[in-house]
Amino acid sequence: MPDVSSIGNGAVGPIGRSTPSPSLRSDATHRAPGRTHNTTNDRVELSEHARLLDRLRQVPDVRTDRVAEIREQIESGRYETEERLTVAIDRLIDDLS
Repeated sequence: MPDVSSIGNGAVGPIGRSTPSPSLRSDATHRAPGRTHNTTNDRVELSEHARLLDRLRQVPDVRTDRVAEIREQIESGRYETEERLTVAIDRLIDDLS
């Protein structure tokens, strides 16, 4: 199920208006009399989803050459050495204690 629901019947209206309508203008001449623009109340809230996406963008790119090299070592039986197994066992013991 999509995260965003459609609004209305989904039809798109005509395109081609080259100038914004007066109700969409943001210059001071079209504001209500006596009203000033107040930026002290403006704020932005980031969802947890946005924070996660930001963290994912910071993850370095996958080194496909290194992945291919290790995959080849695993397939040929050269990856699992005594030294690597000893390091893995030591790290496992450290994590469990």
